[in-house]
Formats: sequence, C-alpha cells, structure tokens
Amino acid sequence: MRRSRTQVNAILLVGDHHWRKGPKWKAALAWAFGKRERFATHLGGQATVSWWRGEPYLITLKEAT
Repeated sequence: MRRSRTQVNAILLVGDHHWRKGPKWKAALAWAFGKRERFATHLGGQATVSWWRGEPYLITLKEAT
C-alpha cells in the first residue's frame, strides 16, 4: 500500500517524537522487535521506521549522498 507524501511526513514526525520523548523501554522494544518500514524522504534520503503496537518509532534517518 502506497502512502501519500503527507502521510509519510506525519509518520516521520510522530516517529521522531516517540523515539526522543517517549519511554526508553518502548523505544528499545520497537528497535529490537518492531516491524520495519522504509521511506524515501523528500530530499532523497532514507528513513527507517519501526512499528511497535501501532506506534511508529523513527530508527534511522540517512541523508542523500
């Protein structure tokens, strides 16, 4: 299923918030056991989001080279 650019941006924003401000134990579980999904950013980079119990966690964000 393809997501719109607005949906991808929202997922990345919420995932970054969960990773930085959420409980560290949930972030660790998301990193270890979550389902991974990769997105291309609007600047050509790659973002990896891990889903844990319906919540996104931004794992990596690589810049375009």
